[in-house]
Amino acid sequence: MSAADTRVVSYGRIATGLLCLAGPLWYLSWGYTEMMGSDMWWHVAAGRELLQTGTLWMVDDWSYTELGSDWLNHEWLADIIYYLWTYLWGIETLVYWKWLVVIATFTLLQLALARQSGNHFAGLACAGLAVAIAAPFIDVRPHLYTLLNYCLLLYLLLGRRANPWILAPLFVVWVNLHGGFFFGLMALGILIFPWRDLSVPAVRSAFFIGLLCLVAAALNPSGIGTFLYPLKYAFDDTSPFRQLAEWQPPDAPGGIRSPLFFTFRWVALAGLVYFFPPVYRRIPIPWEGIALTALTLAMAMTSRRFIPIFAISLAVMLAPLVGLLLGWLRGRAVGVAVACAALLWATWRMIPYPLQAGPAFHYLVAEYTYPIDLMDFAVKNRLQGRLFSFYNWGGYVHWRTDGALKVYIDGRADTLYDADTYNNYVAIMRSPPDWVARVEASGAQFMMWPHTRYAGAEKLAQLQRTGRWRLVYRDIRGWLAVRAGTPLPRNLERTQESPWQLLTLARGAMERRDPPNILKFARAAREEMPWNQGACRLEAGIAAQEGREEDAREVLADCLSYFPSRSLQ
Repeated sequence: MSAADTRVVSYGRIATGLLCLAGPLWYLSWGYTEMMGSDMWWHVAAGRELLQTGTLWMVDDWSYTELGSDWLNHEWLADIIYYLWTYLWGIETLVYWKWLVVIATFTLLQLALARQSGNHFAGLACAGLAVAIAAPFIDVRPHLYTLLNYCLLLYLLLGRRANPWILAPLFVVWVNLHGGFFFGLMALGILIFPWRDLSVPAVRSAFFIGLLCLVAAALNPSGIGTFLYPLKYAFDDTSPFRQLAEWQPPDAPGGIRSPLFFTFRWVALAGLVYFFPPVYRRIPIPWEGIALTALTLAMAMTSRRFIPIFAISLAVMLAPLVGLLLGWLRGRAVGVAVACAALLWATWRMIPYPLQAGPAFHYLVAEYTYPIDLMDFAVKNRLQGRLFSFYNWGGYVHWRTDGALKVYIDGRADTLYDADTYNNYVAIMRSPPDWVARVEASGAQFMMWPHTRYAGAEKLAQLQRTGRWRLVYRDIRGWLAVRAGTPLPRNLERTQESPWQLLTLARGAMERRDPPNILKFARAAREEMPWNQGACRLEAGIAAQEGREEDAREVLADCLSYFPSRSLQ
């Protein structure tokens, strides 16, 4: 080998190594999406329930509307993983689970695209684009397993011969982790189709592999029901659960939005470039990527929750073209420089973000939006009964009370509840004239609601005016009222001191218009939890009201040093 050839190989290896370091850092930097992760709580609680009962066939033990009914928990394996992780390392460390899954997902994609395109620069560029488009939807939920398994499927099949004895076990696991396995089967069909060898033996082989994986996916506790559930969502336009924001089209108001999607959905048209002679003479047409992009774009335009799988599919379609455009970087000193720049850029993006679990968890799942002190009160006093709770808090109630307080409805949606139950909840949420009668007709003994959402303060006042309800407790986020005749402990005990109890005291000071004590309790809460969003906002707000603008900026700067949250901007 000549000296020039040796340099080419050396530059190539160095650049590849730098790109393989830059990728995980880049993907991690997009793993800090802040979202009210309401489903996370009941998934962890479900894992605990599965281990407590020792059976995979679950019946509802957490609601009073469907108590004893069969619950289609098609994500049971994900729930057990959640709970065991939490049991071993604490619930805050679920952020590490999320980051590991995100890094594994897009690193697999990067490696698959590098092999497909023959260019590691293209692998990083396209996988990096995919994670940036998908980032707003990356929260602590089992749907991340579908992204991981989709990328694993691509890694196993792009540019490789299909091995049915690896693919079948993959679908046995996937079907028990998340309902996205159904999309996985569709993607499998596209990936194993003999696009470049349309012969009878090739079609027969693909059919056998697909059939084997289909049978493998039937190995789940609910059998065919697990297949019917995704179809029900896809084709039942009458289901009120389709009105949930995550199921709405990306252009619909409200809900999660991916700004990059609105630009890069048009990039799907780049697939047409492959059909130009100067291009297809140099690189094969990526039929799989074109088909996957078309399929997932149609899905994403129907429901925004499919945007992440569109982003991954788009990367598959673009990688060969990007590889062609960036081919000049391979084996050259300038390629090493570009790889160094990619690593530095990824590192720079990570600088503001913490690796400490506490502040990351607090903001990534919007922990501060839950009635933590209120639930501490309920647990300490062993409250039991039927609770009409805010929908997004239902899972948190399950995690904290393990069924002692049974809710009207929660985020398990139509895996358990019927349309009438959901529609009645929505009606009560909107406060029609008969909403109190609806709550009472449901059989609720308690009601728990946020202070500031959906007329929370007015709801409490209306309940109290009936004379049939009274306030039991309220914390910084919400209130708990009890219906007359509901048994309670004779002496209700206050919660122990914690940052959340201190914020409850701060709220009491707010109602008394007592700024010195608001400041006192907010500061005390920050001493125990320096990154606490509520304490930060209260302390900074009081300083601003008193004209101490510099103090307010210092408080926010200190809070933002723990986590650069948009909720503190």
